[in-house]
Amino acid sequence: MAESRSSRGTRTAGRPRRNRPREETRALLLEAAARVTIARVSPATAEDHNLLADIRITDVLAEVNRSVVGSERGARMTTGAFYQIWPNQAAFQRELLAHIMDQIAVPGANEVEKLAFELVADGVPAAEIFRQVNDSDFEATRTTPELFLALGLGALASPEMVREAQAEANEKYVASVDHLFSALLRYAGRRLRPDRTMEDLVWATEALAVGYLLRSRTHPDIPERSDSNGWSARATAFLGVIDAFTEPAERA
Repeated sequence: MAESRSSRGTRTAGRPRRNRPREETRALLLEAAARVTIARVSPATAEDHNLLADIRITDVLAEVNRSVVGSERGARMTTGAFYQIWPNQAAFQRELLAHIMDQIAVPGANEVEKLAFELVADGVPAAEIFRQVNDSDFEATRTTPELFLALGLGALASPEMVREAQAEANEKYVASVDHLFSALLRYAGRRLRPDRTMEDLVWATEALAVGYLLRSRTHPDIPERSDSNGWSARATAFLGVIDAFTEPAERA
């Protein structure tokens, strides 16, 4: 006699099936989901998972056409216009990543530099100038939505894809900060330590800023906690990095 469906359903490889408790099921599903997520963004498989894949050209065209309706920016666009520029969506998405990275290369740089040189002209102490420069830069970048998008993409896209997309933006960023820091260090009577470069200093301060920017999203009070002199923790850390990478210019 054939085994009934119900009796077959109670066996797995000769063992009776066990009903898992709800919490065990929850844990198994969450652990599996985490493995899938990590696998998609790990270096070995990141090229197979395009983080910008959900940005479809049809959505982009709809946004373009919505913005040009009633304006003087030309006729409505079709997919033909897209394929005259990019051979496929993958090529478009790679250039989109580079565009996003470029948007956050030097956010607010002109305003920050203008402030710094005004303070220099007024003879403000160097430490105070560095503090105000840090505050101004932090506010400019914190209100730039592209920055957080770029940070997320930079953390999860494949290293090679990010490196290529950031190449031009990084050059602009280093050149901009180099120009500002070189002037402020001369004003402060300081120079880079013999075993450090300006690039070292630029990326050290950038790493500090990014860390505080991310922390400010969940705990905005942490970067802004002030000491008895009114200096925020963020500004104190920034000046500490400046001091650690430089020395008085008159030192032999």
